[in-house]
Amino acid sequence: MEIHQLRYFVATAEAGSVSRAALRCHVAQPSLSQQLRRLETTLGAELFDRQARGVVLTDAGRALLPRARRILAEIHDVETNLDRDVDEGRGVLTIGAIPTMAPYLMPPALGKLRQELPACELVLREDFTDSLVESLLDNQLDCAITSLPIDHELLRADELGREDLIVVVPADSTIGVDGAVSLAELRDQPLIRLEEMHCLSQQVEQFCTAKRIATQIVCRTTQLETILAFVSFGVGLSVVPEMAAASDRGTGRRYARVRGARVERAIAMTWRKDRTCPRAAIRLTEILKEQLASGRHKLHPDSTMPNGDPR
Repeated sequence: MEIHQLRYFVATAEAGSVSRAALRCHVAQPSLSQQLRRLETTLGAELFDRQARGVVLTDAGRALLPRARRILAEIHDVETNLDRDVDEGRGVLTIGAIPTMAPYLMPPALGKLRQELPACELVLREDFTDSLVESLLDNQLDCAITSLPIDHELLRADELGREDLIVVVPADSTIGVDGAVSLAELRDQPLIRLEEMHCLSQQVEQFCTAKRIATQIVCRTTQLETILAFVSFGVGLSVVPEMAAASDRGTGRRYARVRGARVERAIAMTWRKDRTCPRAAIRLTEILKEQLASGRHKLHPDSTMPNGDPR
C-alpha cells in the first residue's frame, strides 16, 4: 500500500467518479485506475462497484475511507508541522549528569530550557561517569554533563567551562583562616573523600599525587552532603566543587582556595559523534555555558568565613 494510492482512493470516493478524481489529482485516468486496482489487490478486496456513470463504495471501501482520511491527515500534519516541532524541541530529551554537578547545574538550566521549549519533555538521569558513558554508547541518553577527560572514540565532549575545586575545613580549624591554604598546610591532614567511582575523587587524588601531598584518608563516602557534615564535626577536611561550596548554607565549616596552585575541573557536554545532537540539547549547551560564565556558581568571598559551630 502506497500513500498516493490512498490519495487516489479518497479522491475517487469523494468525487464518485474515476475521471473526476483524475482531474482533481492531476493524473491521467488510466494511471489512476491502475493504482486503484493495485490497492484493491494489496488489500484483497474490491473497494468500488464500477457503474456506467461512476463508482460507489463497497463495504470494504466504506471501512477504508475514514482510515485513509486519518492516515492522509497525519501525513499532512507531518509535512506541515515537522520543522515547527523540531524548532520547538518537541519530544523527549534524556540527559545524564554526574552527581557532583547535577544538583547545582541542572535545576536552573533545565528550568530555563523548559520555559523556552515547553513542548520538550525533559528526563534527567544522575549517575557516575562510567555508567553515563555506557548509556550514551547504548543510545539510552541523548547527551550527558560530565567532567573531562572523556576518552572514547565514539564520543565527543565539548567543554562548557571550568570550575575551581575548593578546600573545606572545620570552622575552628587553624588553617585557611584568611580564605587560602598552602600546599604545606594540606600535607598530612585527615582527608574525607568521595568513593573512587566519582571522577571528582580521581581528580583530587591526581592533584595530591602531582603536588606530593600525603594525606590520611579517614572517610570515604558517596555523597557530597555527607562529606560536608563530617567536616562540620571536625572529622577532617575535604576538597569539593566550587558550585557545591557556593550553594552551601550549612554551619560549622568554611572554605579556602589553594594558595599558589589552581585546582580545577573542566565541565563538558558529551554525546555520540555519529548522532545528530538534538536541538534542545544544543540549546541546553548554550544555557549551561551562559550559566557558568555568569559566575552564579562562584563562591562568594564571605563564604570563606565560619558559619558557626554545630557541636
